[in-house]
Amino acid sequence: MVILGSCKRETRTLKEIEDELIQTYLVKNNLTGFVKDETGFYYKIMSQGTGAQIKYPTYIGYYYHITSINEDVDYEVSKYSPLFNYTGYIAPASWREALIKISRGGQVRVITPSYMAYGKDGLGSTIPGNAILDTKINVSNDEDRITYEDGLIREYLTENNLTATKHSSGIYYIISTMGTGTAVTSTTATLETVYEGRLLTGTIFDKAASTSPLTIGLANTIEGWRIGIPLIKEGGKIRLFIPSRYAYGSSAQQSISANSILDFDVELKKVTN
Repeated sequence: MVILGSCKRETRTLKEIEDELIQTYLVKNNLTGFVKDETGFYYKIMSQGTGAQIKYPTYIGYYYHITSINEDVDYEVSKYSPLFNYTGYIAPASWREALIKISRGGQVRVITPSYMAYGKDGLGSTIPGNAILDTKINVSNDEDRITYEDGLIREYLTENNLTATKHSSGIYYIISTMGTGTAVTSTTATLETVYEGRLLTGTIFDKAASTSPLTIGLANTIEGWRIGIPLIKEGGKIRLFIPSRYAYGSSAQQSISANSILDFDVELKKVTN
């Protein structure tokens, strides 16, 4: 007679498996100073920030760089085109719980198990299923938006080795050709222009080619143009870095998110005062 004994098989939950994977990742990459939240994610305050403390339901601008512990994710939201939302609506939950531990201008790094992020289904083509995410999240210190945007423009100029002049209004400009034709002397002047408009991310949102220039009244342009275009004459070329208050401010436009700094190359083909 063969007596069959019971055999108890040890099983581990997904939470246990992913927690072990995260701990291995931390050790392998010599990542220290992380705190494990009771819900299962890990976080580390990289910079506390110097602005106001983030709370629920603070409305914030934030940007981030997402990777995954197996390196199959690499996605970034640029500081030049941040997202805006109320803290309580930011997802995954691990992000918003980590964000309320810092202040405006701060950065927190969050490692989120897949079951707390996008699970087995992932998120479109950006994040595959079962991805454990490692995200560095920054919060814009933009309560003083004029100072904040001025700093962003200066950072952009430095990063791109550009030398621009700051106008008394706050716009920055580079004149490559002054032009020798008619100057803009009237606020009701009509302009014929060739231009390209970009965000500081490099995304082109509008343009007019030399084969089809734009004819428009100066008074019908954004304020940044009304300030900048008269700095050159007919035949001139100028590059304008326009703070959002002289563009579309907090109002989003097609292809232009709220509070966007605009970067224009403009050639002034003809002026009629």
